[in-house]
Amino acid sequence: MSRRPDRTGRPDRTPGRRRGPAPLAERIDALERSADALEGIAPGADVEAVRDLLDRIDRRRALSAEHTVIGVFGATGSGKSTLVNALVGSEISRAAVRRPTTARPVAAVLGAAGSDPLLDWLEVEERHHLDGTGVTLEAAAAPVPSRRCRRRRVRGADPDGAQSRAANGDGADDGTPGIVLLDLPDLDSVQADHRAIAERMTGMVDVIVWVTDPQKYADAVLHHDFVRPYAGHDAVTVLVLNQIDRIRESEREEVLASLSGIARADGLDQAPVMGTSASTGEGVDQLREQLVAIARTREAAAARQRADVRGGAERLLEAADPSGMPGQVPHAEVSTLVEDLATAARVEPVAQAVGASYRYRAAGQVGWPPLRWVRRLRPDPLGRLGIGRRRDGEGLERTSLPEPDAATRARASGGVRRFADAASVGGSDPWRAAVRQAARSREEELPDALDQAFAGADLRTTTASWWWPVLNILQWLAVLTWVVGLGWLVLNAALAFFAIPPPPMPMIEELWIPIPVPTALIVLGIAAGVLLALAGGAIAALAGAGHRRRARTVLTAQVREVALRHVVAGVDAELDRAERAAGDLALARG
Repeated sequence: MSRRPDRTGRPDRTPGRRRGPAPLAERIDALERSADALEGIAPGADVEAVRDLLDRIDRRRALSAEHTVIGVFGATGSGKSTLVNALVGSEISRAAVRRPTTARPVAAVLGAAGSDPLLDWLEVEERHHLDGTGVTLEAAAAPVPSRRCRRRRVRGADPDGAQSRAANGDGADDGTPGIVLLDLPDLDSVQADHRAIAERMTGMVDVIVWVTDPQKYADAVLHHDFVRPYAGHDAVTVLVLNQIDRIRESEREEVLASLSGIARADGLDQAPVMGTSASTGEGVDQLREQLVAIARTREAAAARQRADVRGGAERLLEAADPSGMPGQVPHAEVSTLVEDLATAARVEPVAQAVGASYRYRAAGQVGWPPLRWVRRLRPDPLGRLGIGRRRDGEGLERTSLPEPDAATRARASGGVRRFADAASVGGSDPWRAAVRQAARSREEELPDALDQAFAGADLRTTTASWWWPVLNILQWLAVLTWVVGLGWLVLNAALAFFAIPPPPMPMIEELWIPIPVPTALIVLGIAAGVLLALAGGAIAALAGAGHRRRARTVLTAQVREVALRHVVAGVDAELDRAERAAGDLALARG
């Protein structure tokens, strides 16, 4: 899979290439999968916040797509309610000197059909339907002449908006947008419940209008707590500097430029910044036209949802960025882990015992027969370990290997830890912690699993070599030779003892000194037996080395299987989880 860097410099893990942004439905699904993948890795508050966001998006998509919900937010004294009245052309919100004035959301609704379920979801009880009283907003929202009323698809717009409108059955598009204009409680209200309503509504409306005034437009609390969290929502955000009539005309451009600079610093690179005066009407018409133009596209809800999904993805990315994780477990690190576990599991001592056991059993077949009984004074080296010979009450094979000591456990634990760190190098701290946890999730089972693997390993502990019976026969022939010679001499001695003339003793005359044949048989038989024993020992040593190497290979393979099953599998699953999460977050970000 090719991975190209995205605009943040991180590798793009989404499969294939796509022209243009992904559809909104796909991005929502991707964000939901990301939240599931980051469960237990990212802080719970971040995951829960994204799930709440997805729930709000689902609820909003099920409601009217013909209406654009515009929320007017502002601090105390910014003239927010007066500005709403000016936009509507009718006094729907009470404006007064005493603060706070707006205790509950107030809605001005243009286009009543289908708006009630939406307002119920928003929990707005005070509703004013513009049926002729709100002539100003209605006039601005009236259909444009037919030669200009053809809607153009916004570049990159999500077609889901049209599908939602059809599903809601709100009728044909006659060019008149449905608008729900909300006057909301003050953001800095001294009443905690008022502020809570405003905070809740910032996450539910389609278009956010931030209203400030010349005294508070640079207020750090307003920008840090409310504006900055919605960075990237440029398409559905408007900043309004109200009460501009209080600023000298020569200073207005400078103040608006200052507010624009603050907005850009907050992450609102394209959001319009406008100056108004609700008392004199200056800039109100331009603001009204701006809001109606946004509503007329009927794409504000989808644009807000796209921005929310992107914001949710960015939040998860900041909380637990999975993009730096390796795509798979490095083969070299698996080999290093196997080496550490093999050392901790005493593979080499067991392999040496296999080689010694082979020599032990060979000695019983090819050793000098008169001395073979000596080997019985010591047990089989492999038998002492109980490899393949013991079963517990559950029928599982067990060895008699001693319990791992502190140093052995430390070696195994250190190997697992080093493997986890090496397998997650380059990843963020939450993902590295998740990999370490996955690697050590079955660490307590490792000693028992290795013991069972050793006990069941095919180490050929009972097989015999073809050359054993050959040397064994030769050894007994050698024994027979010297026994015959010895018996001959004993017979001659007995005959002499009883004064019976013994038969003539044959001699070997070819040697430099004549030797009786019985004596030669004894010497030859003993010498042949010793030489055969030495040769058998040498061959057994060479073959035992081969059995030791094979045992090391078999046991190491068993250790690898245990490592793959108890350590690597969990780490591999986490790396795969990280890769899928990275791809889904990239897709959710669009």
